[in-house]
Amino acid sequence: MRRPLSTVERKIRRLTREIAEIDAFLHDVKERDRSLVAGTLERKRDDIVRAAVLQLHTAIEDVLTSYLICRVLGAKTYERVRKMRTRPGRALRRMLYGAGSLGFDMKLNFAVALGLLNETAQRKLMELNTLRNKCSHNWLLRVPTRHGRRPRQKKPPLLLWRGGDLHQFSVLKSFCGEFGPLYVKLFLKYLDCDEQRDA
Repeated sequence: MRRPLSTVERKIRRLTREIAEIDAFLHDVKERDRSLVAGTLERKRDDIVRAAVLQLHTAIEDVLTSYLICRVLGAKTYERVRKMRTRPGRALRRMLYGAGSLGFDMKLNFAVALGLLNETAQRKLMELNTLRNKCSHNWLLRVPTRHGRRPRQKKPPLLLWRGGDLHQFSVLKSFCGEFGPLYVKLFLKYLDCDEQRDA
C-alpha cells in the first residue's frame, strides 16, 4: 500500500510541473531548424541572467526601503505597517513607492545620509543598478556595446561586470557571490532595528 504524499511533496510536484510547462511555453526547442533552436537557447540564457540580476536588485531595494522606513519613523520591524498608516508614514510611502517616488540611486543617497550604508556599499549597489537598468531596457543581452567605439575597436559586452561578461558562469557566480551576501548583511541590519530601539 502506497503512503499518501505529504503536503510538501505535493507542492514540489506541482511546482516542478508548472515550471516545466512555463519553460516549454517560453523556450520551446522542438524546432527542426537548428538556428531557431540556437536562438531560443540564447534567449533562455538571457532570461536566466536577467532574472538573477533583477532578483538581487529587487530583493536589495525592498529590504533597503523597509530599513529606511523603520529608521525614519523610529519603528521596530513589526511596527512598520502600523506606523505607515500615520500622516508621516503616508508621506514617506509616497516618497518611497509608486509613480514620482525616489529612484534607487536617491534611496541609496538617503541611506548614506542616515548612516545606513557606507560609500563602498553605495558604490557597489550603483554598479548593480546600472546592470539592472541594462537588463530592463535591452531585450538582447549578449551583445557588444558599440556606443562610442571605432569600427575596429574591441567592443565590451553589454553586461560587463568586473571585467567579465555576466553570461559566463564563473562571472555570474562571482556576481551572485558579491550581491547575495550584501543582501543578507543589509537584511540583518534591518532586523537589528529592533535591537537598536530596545537599547
